[in-house]
Amino acid sequence: MHSMNRVAAGVLLGIGLCAQPLLASAAPGVSIQSERAAHPRIVEAIHNMKEALREMEAAPDDFGGNKAAAIADTRRAIHSLKRALYFRLKMDDEAIDRAE
Repeated sequence: MHSMNRVAAGVLLGIGLCAQPLLASAAPGVSIQSERAAHPRIVEAIHNMKEALREMEAAPDDFGGNKAAAIADTRRAIHSLKRALYFRLKMDDEAIDRAE
């Protein structure tokens, strides 16, 4: 192969590697399902926090102005737990938020 062609092929391969989805760098065999199965207590905590979030959102009182902050804090806590649960998958924040 001509040296220019090797350089061009290397550049094209490099571009292809950069275009891979974030999940491609996760360890083989690691998936959302496998992480959830491996850490049922974290999954349960996320479920419980989502339930508490629904209760707060549905509450008719603003709890002395603290309801909005509690809702925001709970959403951040859910995201943090999901980030911890799925860290091996190297997901970005949007993918973490979409994951169930």
